[in-house]
Amino acid sequence: MIEILGWLLALTAVSNIFYRKGIRKGIKHALLKLRLDQDQINLLNEELKKDGHDLAVETLKEIPKKDLTLYN
Repeated sequence: MIEILGWLLALTAVSNIFYRKGIRKGIKHALLKLRLDQDQINLLNEELKKDGHDLAVETLKEIPKKDLTLYN
């Protein structure tokens, strides 16, 4: 039982590390390829600092009400 918990903890830690590395590399790649100006980079940084709940709420506010009825 303890061995299984150890493997689960190790797997979780490794996947978390690689997930974060992948996100960082993806953002760096996008910044290099998109050639954003300083204002756009600042806006991107502000958006990335928000947590997932804030982004979901803002996204739902941007979708017109008639399109939301399609998902219900």
